[in-house]
Amino acid sequence: MLAALALAAVVGYAHPEQLVDTGWVAAHARDPQVRVVDVRRSGFDQGHIDGAVWLDPESIRDTSNAPSFMLAAPAFEQAMGRLGISNATRVILYDDRGGLLAARAWWILNAYGHSNVALVNGGWVKWTAETRPASTASNPVKVATFKARPDAKWLATLADVQSSIRKPGVRILDARTVAEMDGSDTRLSSRGGVIPSATAVYWEDLLDADAKTFKTADELRAIYEKAGVRPSDSVIAYCWVGHRSAVDLFALHLIGYEHLQNYLGSWEEWSKRSDLPTEPFQK
Repeated sequence: MLAALALAAVVGYAHPEQLVDTGWVAAHARDPQVRVVDVRRSGFDQGHIDGAVWLDPESIRDTSNAPSFMLAAPAFEQAMGRLGISNATRVILYDDRGGLLAARAWWILNAYGHSNVALVNGGWVKWTAETRPASTASNPVKVATFKARPDAKWLATLADVQSSIRKPGVRILDARTVAEMDGSDTRLSSRGGVIPSATAVYWEDLLDADAKTFKTADELRAIYEKAGVRPSDSVIAYCWVGHRSAVDLFALHLIGYEHLQNYLGSWEEWSKRSDLPTEPFQK
């Protein structure tokens, strides 16, 4: 808690407890009520934070479970339990992408009623830059009991997005690249454009380019104010499958925004529906 208060004093976050420094992780990774979770796509066996367990970042989104695309509650409970996570566990997440993968895990934990969760600021990038030790050990985990308590306020479905287009007090955020929005990047979808009335706030703009740590509260507020996103707004964020949009939501939560939803279907779902409207990207 003292570390969180010190962080708040330096950077002015409304929720500093949602970020922990690498030094805190080094000191507390093996605390009984702490579970450090590695959500990188690969590399765990080659080296990870000592005491960490691995969670496949793609395993917590179910492409067949429309309209929410959430992993069903019983399956999520089992996944958390196998990692030794109970409802009393302080969950600490890290990846090697500046929060790209960890933020969606943070979001889904909150969506299932578990708010005692934080990201390692800078993640594996900062950990290795500081030449902190990497472990290759795979330690046995005592299975825990986790009870999901779904909290619908965190989730937006396609229908929710449709009803929010140009709705006063609601901002739809697109966290994708300009190339994806203008259609010149066809790696994921050949359909360019954005959801009507969407505002672009690219997720990597929220981070220090080298350290991959989150910018200060003043810097983050300036980004969203420039985009016309006010603290009183309800925000629905999307990208391709809800990773990058979760980084936007995490940053907004850090600075005190309260009405935050992730459209987990995102552009993957929207772009496949020719009956759904799009607009050209406007810089």
